[in-house]
Amino acid sequence: MVPIPKCTIEVRHLRYVVVAAEQGSFRKASARLGVRESTISRQIRDLEDALGSSLFLRTRAGVALTQAGESFVQRARCALTQIDFAIRDVGAIGRGSRGVIRIGLFSSLATGFVASLIGQFMADHKEVQLEFLEGDHLELIPAVRRHQLDIAFMTEPHEIEDFSSIRLWTEQVYVVLSKADALASRSEIAWSDIRRRRFIVTEIAPGRDIEALLFRHLSSLGHRPDIQRNRVSRQTLMQLVACGQGITLASESITETPFAGVAYRRLVGCRLPFCGIWSDENDNPAFRRLLSMANLLSRVESNAVVRRPHTH
Repeated sequence: MVPIPKCTIEVRHLRYVVVAAEQGSFRKASARLGVRESTISRQIRDLEDALGSSLFLRTRAGVALTQAGESFVQRARCALTQIDFAIRDVGAIGRGSRGVIRIGLFSSLATGFVASLIGQFMADHKEVQLEFLEGDHLELIPAVRRHQLDIAFMTEPHEIEDFSSIRLWTEQVYVVLSKADALASRSEIAWSDIRRRRFIVTEIAPGRDIEALLFRHLSSLGHRPDIQRNRVSRQTLMQLVACGQGITLASESITETPFAGVAYRRLVGCRLPFCGIWSDENDNPAFRRLLSMANLLSRVESNAVVRRPHTH
């Protein structure tokens, strides 16, 4: 095995050699690089001494590559190209114009605030890759804490520790019931109208959050809600509602997705605040751009309220 020369080769050495080879002259290389000819000549000579091989034949007319020099320049060009690519990539990531953002979602992307945000962001940042995870608080909050998600969009938790958050939008809550249900003839429904009804929810998101909402509101009416959990998808749950197995609740964004045999009726006086939560330790530049755009988009509809993590 040929021993590796004990020398420090810097990027400038590679550029000096490549440009001198292209120009066929140290003097012309000096003019192109804005470096004194004596500096280029000395640096290349030092490099040759360290490598133990001449890279150039020097004549009065200029310089020409030796066989070793041709091999060196070929590889040096490849190295410089990769270095230039690396510099551009790092710069793009640092500016937030390239990279990956991992987003947690509580509700459907079919419509609403998050859909508008994602659409606008991708139109302006085509080289940023977005990855999504759908879940509820019990899944999304730990994922943000473990830095597996850059941001999670969810209903606003009562207590937020170790995170920053911003309230971004609110959504009307709807009662989801069979079109054959007597209450489907109404344009809106009150809590008192449904306090004795059976509610069906999924074990996956957003089932637990719907349960919490039901307990919070119906307990204030002195009634314990009748809730049946089902290990089914959201689509299957809607089919169960259509069959008259029970009723459920949904946020406004969900109601944009039609399901056969199902009616959505406005629940009086019930709106859900949604927020974005993230870790202040997150230094992802692309995420910071998304957060800035979310803040601006929120202000179109209402004033954004930013909350910082509690300090102990």
